[in-house]
Amino acid sequence: MQGDGSGSSRRRENSARKLCFCRLDAEIRQAWTDKNLGRRFYGCPRYKEKNGCNYFKWFDVEAGTEWQKMALIEARDEIQEKSRVIEQLNQTIAELTINLERIQQEEEIVRDFQNLYV
Repeated sequence: MQGDGSGSSRRRENSARKLCFCRLDAEIRQAWTDKNLGRRFYGCPRYKEKNGCNYFKWFDVEAGTEWQKMALIEARDEIQEKSRVIEQLNQTIAELTINLERIQQEEEIVRDFQNLYV
């Protein structure tokens, strides 16, 4: 899955070569929207650029079955949730690291102070 939030991922395949309106090889992408989750389509490789065209053609003939769509939606949602949990854990680790460093600095100051009076 491509993490750019565009709702699709791309893949190049040599079979059934298609040209977009820019006369470039259209890329095979995969939809990540709820309606067409997992469906592949041809798209312009420059669709995000100003000079790209809006070429679109379904790669597959039919949409997947309902259970396939639901399985993909559930898997996508689970991955997104796990990504959120990982981000929260990383934030917690960063906060704990900062707190540990602060405590170690305070302990060092106390030791230095105690050494002054020994």
